[in-house]
Amino acid sequence: MLYSAQYLDEDALANYIAALEGGLRDSGTSRTTGSHGFGGSIGWNSTKFEGSKDAETESTLNLVDHKASRLRRLIEAGHKNPEQTGWLEVLQPDADFAEIGTGAIIEWECDVFVPESIAAMANHEGLSSALQAMKGLQPSAEALGLDMEGVPTIQEMDAMASFLDQLDVALVVVGDDSDTDWKLVGSLDTRWIAGEASFDGRVRVIGKVKKKIAADRWYPMVSLPGMNLVNRDERRRLERNGPNDESEKDQFVSGPALVLDYLAIFS
Repeated sequence: MLYSAQYLDEDALANYIAALEGGLRDSGTSRTTGSHGFGGSIGWNSTKFEGSKDAETESTLNLVDHKASRLRRLIEAGHKNPEQTGWLEVLQPDADFAEIGTGAIIEWECDVFVPESIAAMANHEGLSSALQAMKGLQPSAEALGLDMEGVPTIQEMDAMASFLDQLDVALVVVGDDSDTDWKLVGSLDTRWIAGEASFDGRVRVIGKVKKKIAADRWYPMVSLPGMNLVNRDERRRLERNGPNDESEKDQFVSGPALVLDYLAIFS
């Protein structure tokens, strides 16, 4: 199978491959040999002439180990030796997720999406640009006598832009499926996100299980790695108490769920 990865943590992948293979492949050489020749005959009356020539040929191809090849080898190793690698290809999510332990590596085909509340904060560059454009146009609008009621002042826009510039929010991806109540949730490292990635639709997910969330519990997305929005004490409080009301529910993932360190999201 050929893989098209929307997300692939190359550092984690290199660590897994090094542990499996006793190191990393730097480069390799593929060498092929063969022969070629010609033969024929010339006939004139009863006289016949034949000629032939054989020669050995050799071609050499230098190969450098690639992330796609490493991912393929890791998946093959997981399928071949699931106990040794701690690998679980999820086929019955209700049963498989209920029994899975922390530290296991799962491979699951599911639907993925980015929660709306996270998408708005993670993609704040566009809002920052819009604020700068509004700020630049405001003096001209005032000079023309345009109605500016409800438009933030330049000081308010500066404060909003400063807040957005300091906002540090990782992209969060949730995985689910219509056949189960179980969900996956984890944050992504922007270094490993493919340029054309959308994280919306059917994919295969590989990740290491960090935590299980029971069916009657909530998990705040601000507790995920890279979500530097609240301190540790506040994260613990949110994990214990869950959302205060309906307006806060989009900041949480409801159980049953698995919190993952995503290794790969691909099709």
